[in-house]
Amino acid sequence: MTVMSAPRKSTWIGFSGFLRLVTIASVLISGACFAASLETGSGKMDVPVTVRIDNAIEYQEIAGFGATTLAGIMLTENGLRDMLGATLRHQAIKAVYHDVGLTLGSLELWLEPANDNDDPMLINKDGFQWETSNAMHDLLVRPARAYGFSNYSLGLKIDMRRELRWMDELRERDYSRYLQEAAEYVAAGVVHWQEITGAAPRFITLFNEPLSGNRELRGGSKHEIVDIIKSAGERLRAEGFARTRFIVPAEETVAKSIDTIESVLADEDARSYIGALAYHAYPYDSAYSSVRRILQTSGRGLPDHDEIRIRQRLYELAAGYDIPVWMTETSEGPGRADYPFGSAENLRARANHIHDELVYANASAYFAMYDMWDRQSHDAHFKDRGIDFFSESSHVVLIDQKTSEIHISGIGFAIGHFARWITPGSLRIDAVSDNKLVKVAAFRAGKNSELALVIINNGDFEANIDVSLENMGLRGSVNGEYSDTSTRWKKLAPLTPLNNTRFRLTVGPVSVTSLSTGIIELNDLPSLPGVSPARFQTFSCCS
Repeated sequence: MTVMSAPRKSTWIGFSGFLRLVTIASVLISGACFAASLETGSGKMDVPVTVRIDNAIEYQEIAGFGATTLAGIMLTENGLRDMLGATLRHQAIKAVYHDVGLTLGSLELWLEPANDNDDPMLINKDGFQWETSNAMHDLLVRPARAYGFSNYSLGLKIDMRRELRWMDELRERDYSRYLQEAAEYVAAGVVHWQEITGAAPRFITLFNEPLSGNRELRGGSKHEIVDIIKSAGERLRAEGFARTRFIVPAEETVAKSIDTIESVLADEDARSYIGALAYHAYPYDSAYSSVRRILQTSGRGLPDHDEIRIRQRLYELAAGYDIPVWMTETSEGPGRADYPFGSAENLRARANHIHDELVYANASAYFAMYDMWDRQSHDAHFKDRGIDFFSESSHVVLIDQKTSEIHISGIGFAIGHFARWITPGSLRIDAVSDNKLVKVAAFRAGKNSELALVIINNGDFEANIDVSLENMGLRGSVNGEYSDTSTRWKKLAPLTPLNNTRFRLTVGPVSVTSLSTGIIELNDLPSLPGVSPARFQTFSCCS
């Protein structure tokens, strides 16, 4: 898709296993149960919300959270232009990779605007443009590494609309040679990246909406996608990069992604090169693209059943080959924001979206649109289209050169409620709430390590939440942070558990809360002296 999304200025500046299927039946039942008593209302609920976390029921491994990676640079006819400068870039990188906590990304690289030579088996390094990849490494990847940004993919996308349009004629004239040139393009990028970083990339983003949405393959086919994967995969292995895998196909919608994925997985050779199966959450104004639609459906405890069913189908397809699923792009679209940039609705809607992708699609990764977007790039990209800079709320941060300020977006704060608390490699474990307006997702980092919870209260009421743990016990206090209509990431005072497997807290209306505590296996549980299981220690986090 084309970019974005933030006119009120944000008041927040960013300085500061085995897989178990989530069935459609359980989703529908949970949406229907307690319907009469769980409608949104004001005040405080008399009946506590019961949340059960079961350590014995494991789902997918979480790879992390990310975005398509920009660095505030622009390649022009006169060379590379720095749009930010050192100070703003440092602040933006800190906001994205330290404050929000992104660990994943797809680096936007542009390498070969014309064929390097007539021999696709011989890489002519002087025939490629390395300015962007070098600048991406020096200006973003290297400084962001200090904040944990390391699990990125190289964006070596086969895009026939722009940079690689010279391949279009070759494809018509000599299809086999075209496949070799596409493979050389990918291999050249990987070889150069290893030379400047000393390490081979783990992933390559090979396509971005090739047959749908952007239609970057321009008249291509599923058969062609399979051929490109095999040709590029074989070339990488020949160059010594046997462990590098592709992220594909990242079509515009879940349905279109499934259609392409089925062809890829049906080919054993192509399948062997796949590291993750990617999809986008479009079209515009759909259930998980539009913030308004998210709040009207999932935010009311009534997620779109068709969207859930098709995500389950995608997961079942991927699980059959033990390949993870990644949601790698979402956006309202340029100038299509439903709410002002700094509104709490943006945060809560995207928190619901993240929850649903992780729970209903068993997605291992969730991506915003871009990691950063600056006013000068915005003005150049949308020149004379009347699209306000702060209508762009689907990027993690906005960088305003006019005021020298960095603004974390609603999707950035929402991602932070997950990324700041969930260690990459954690397993999602079972979490059940008996209130359809109070969503919970749970994640475990190691058997005797940390438990992270994200609680989304979509109701206009304070919710007393009684959390009980099964097949594990608590170790130490419960820490956390919350956001509501006026607060972002406010630190909570430590909460003392009731006993080894239970704690209670109160969360405010329309809020998002992240919690973390140490856990141990049940047979290693000590007693907690002085804590009576009959008395609850309640901490009101959001009042």
